[in-house]
Amino acid sequence: MKRNGTRIRSIFLALSVAIGLAACAGGIDLQRQAPAAATKIPQVSARNGMVASAHPLASQAGLAILKAGGNAVDAAVATAFANGVVEPHANGLGGEGMMVIWLADRRKAVAIDYRAMAPLADKTGQRWPSSGPLSVAVPGTVAGLCMALEKYGTKSLQEVMAPAIQLAENGFAISPTLAQIIADSFGAISKDPQLADILAPSGLPLEAGEILKNPDLAKSLRKIAAGGRDVFYKGELADAITTAMAARGGLIDKADLAAYQAIERDPVRGSYRGVEILSGPPPVSGLTVIQSLHILENFELSKSAPLSQTNVHLIAEALKLAFADNAAYIGDPAYAKVPAAGLLSKGYAKSRAADIPLGSASRQIKAGDLSKEHPSTTHMSVADPMGNMVSLTQTISGFWGAHVVPAGTGIILNNEMQNWSSAGPNVYAPGKRMRTTIAPTILLKDGQVFAALGTPGAARIISTMVILITNLVDHGMTMQQAIESPRFYARDTDKNLHVESRVPAQTLEALRAMGYVTSVKGDYDLYFGGAQGIVADPKRRILTGGADPRRDGAVLGY
Repeated sequence: MKRNGTRIRSIFLALSVAIGLAACAGGIDLQRQAPAAATKIPQVSARNGMVASAHPLASQAGLAILKAGGNAVDAAVATAFANGVVEPHANGLGGEGMMVIWLADRRKAVAIDYRAMAPLADKTGQRWPSSGPLSVAVPGTVAGLCMALEKYGTKSLQEVMAPAIQLAENGFAISPTLAQIIADSFGAISKDPQLADILAPSGLPLEAGEILKNPDLAKSLRKIAAGGRDVFYKGELADAITTAMAARGGLIDKADLAAYQAIERDPVRGSYRGVEILSGPPPVSGLTVIQSLHILENFELSKSAPLSQTNVHLIAEALKLAFADNAAYIGDPAYAKVPAAGLLSKGYAKSRAADIPLGSASRQIKAGDLSKEHPSTTHMSVADPMGNMVSLTQTISGFWGAHVVPAGTGIILNNEMQNWSSAGPNVYAPGKRMRTTIAPTILLKDGQVFAALGTPGAARIISTMVILITNLVDHGMTMQQAIESPRFYARDTDKNLHVESRVPAQTLEALRAMGYVTSVKGDYDLYFGGAQGIVADPKRRILTGGADPRRDGAVLGY
């Protein structure tokens, strides 16, 4: 079968636009506007509700729930279940995540932690592989989405899961992005007959434009819709997972699944130039995003261009310092005392800012294992007419997770057990939740909700979130402009400053003169993830969304 990536991509983008235009029918107020600075994806504005996700069909699922009278939580849960079908490489029932919810009527934010958990049997000393049954942790997605819906939604589980069930059963056209991800992983995919049957039913990987169906996943989704979370953690899906693990040398058993609980937590809080930041708490890394911004608050970034030598240098050095503290202090709060107040102190940030050398790049702080770096995970942001917002990031860790699908379920299991550290607060323990860099975030301005945003991309999540927020706050960009702006990434364990090729050549030359070693990626590189976000303007009563061209991002509103 001959590939024609350009033609297929054009068809896929046309489909995305068609979905957006369909949303305009019936008196819906949806505007596609070109912002002051041109963007690759047209800016989308709407007056009532909005969904931004990494796939147009997932955004369409959430929008349908909003138009049916659901709130932002209903729509976020619908989007998340649907996204697990259409981005199966990045998330799904076998994975986990974290969401931050802004409840407008209560003027309150909550976080739902549905991070994966280590099995209960003590396997201290075990070396955790990056794939296969031993890499699987207890999944949290079903518990987290069900908890959010039960506590803060208004629709039934059957209603919000209906779009996902339909997509799994009827199938959807594979985009060039997904086709390339399948092709890149085909060797590992081929080793699991169940996974290969989904992604290569003819023996060859599915290509762009072909239809991907997962009827077993549709059956699993139906069972959950009818029976709730217990079907997954105590019922027949738990039996199927346990059987697969026992047969293939995995650790998860029915006791592990039955013990799993999603946890409601308080978001971590900080501020940046008067904008309040509410982000995912430990064991995820919203605190590190906020700490980076607190350090940068000691410098006037708005006086220089976003991609100037000065700003790239300051952001890179702030990230190195914050990453070092992330490794030293962030972990599962049930197992490690996280000094959040100290890390978030503006005084501490000022002292860290004083450590930044203004005329040269700092040296690599320590060597690190970069083998786990991958452009995994996915993000979605949702806003409703009542002023509620949801920022939700979920994952199966690496693309295609553990490359394990329990027979008859269609569920791709995560490979989160690879994410333990050799020492410190993120060291392995039975029943513990591993640290991750995800950072779903909500911003408040003048006491009112301002934005919901987040991104996938492994360690690049932290750098991208910092760049997005400085673009919005310091440089007055729209969400679409902020997302499309060229990205870069630095951390304490990496000798390289990684940059997209669109970063100005004179900036790169000046940075190299300062001692930076640069690694130049593509122009819109998947390495840097795929951010999705929404900005609310309460005075004009307009929502403005942004979607990432690095993935198949799509914003829909009405």
